[in-house]
Amino acid sequence: MKKRVIIGIIILLIVALIVILGYFRSKSAKEKAESPGVIEVEQPPQSLPLPINQITSSIPSIPTLPTATTEPTKTYQLLFNQSFIYLDLDYPLLYVYDPQQEIIKYLSLEDETYREIAKIPNLKQGWLSEDKTKIVIETNNGFSLIDIKADKLDTLPIFTQKVVLNKNIILYLSNDKDISYIAYFNDKTGDVKKIRNLGILNPDFAILKNGILIYEQNSPVLFLDFKNQADLSLFLDIQTATIIPNKNKDLIFMSFKKNDIWQSQIIDINKKLIYSFSWAAIKDKCTFDEILVCALTSNFNDSSPSDWYSNKTSVDDKIVIYYPQNNKLEEIQLEGKFDFVRPKLTPLGIIAWNRLDAKFYLLKIE
Repeated sequence: MKKRVIIGIIILLIVALIVILGYFRSKSAKEKAESPGVIEVEQPPQSLPLPINQITSSIPSIPTLPTATTEPTKTYQLLFNQSFIYLDLDYPLLYVYDPQQEIIKYLSLEDETYREIAKIPNLKQGWLSEDKTKIVIETNNGFSLIDIKADKLDTLPIFTQKVVLNKNIILYLSNDKDISYIAYFNDKTGDVKKIRNLGILNPDFAILKNGILIYEQNSPVLFLDFKNQADLSLFLDIQTATIIPNKNKDLIFMSFKKNDIWQSQIIDINKKLIYSFSWAAIKDKCTFDEILVCALTSNFNDSSPSDWYSNKTSVDDKIVIYYPQNNKLEEIQLEGKFDFVRPKLTPLGIIAWNRLDAKFYLLKIE
């Protein structure tokens, strides 16, 4: 009898223990359900599909410029410590190629964000259309066209050697043998419409309001009228190294050789002289929107443009700024080793890419 009582007590204790444990487990589960927690969601893998990928993030702040003691009118400062390849600047957006990530992106200099546009391996060069909706790129496989709005990439015809982006896409196609002509390219259909034969070995192009200037270094400048594309006429009989129209396409900056002297001028589309300069400049060392900005080298001569494009070292002496609105000319003497590419005046100052270290500099003007 006593043994049965002991067994009964043990059974009651076990049942009570089970009830108590069940109560606390139920309470704990309820509290977990009611309390907030971290929910782990499986994330899809991040990728950069060709051609377009949009990502917005922060970029490092632009450092405060130090006060110059020797020349209080200007000071130099790196925009970023990282090296990039310069594509274009449409303030506040700076278009660059990141060679480490092989990505084309733009950096906003106002809100310090960036957007990745396309992953392009082995980029040689690239530039934007005037409306900033397209990017021409050249890689080891030839030329392609990125449409930023349509998120697509088109491969341009195999013999494409030059691309001019205006309202229309104009191609120069050549195989250095029996093909040498310019044509319109329809990026929606991929069709190529021939404009006319050229027969010029290495032409360059400049778009005006009423036509196209076609020139070759140390050769006369030709003009192709938009209204009469069968007529290729002589525009100027001078040995030209550089031609850059302004943003409105009604003024032309040109560097040329006359009487064995290199010089530069700004003329209008009717060839009326606006301003003369006693120096010459390389095309990719100037920009001309409303204001002309050029980086000048002291040893400009007959071989300077071709040497520079062959990546031979050039060191700039100064930057010149010309304001057509009031015929005002400013010069900034440079200290240090710079080989600036397409310097441009912005609300921050002059922003320029130094080819010697692949970094962007801000030259503050007060």
